[in-house]
Amino acid sequence: MVLAKAEDIQELDMEWVTLIMKARSLGFSKDEVRKVLLCLEESKDNDVQVTAV
Repeated sequence: MVLAKAEDIQELDMEWVTLIMKARSLGFSKDEVRKVLLCLEESKDNDVQVTAV
């Protein structure tokens, strides 16, 4: 277990915490969640570029 100094404590977004906890309960790793989020972001960027043309 790693302890953090008081100045290192950051506020967590509960929506993100819930997302990560749900992904873990489904067996996803952090890297798999990152890959999915990157794919969704790229897909969103591509949709914006297509509709802007």
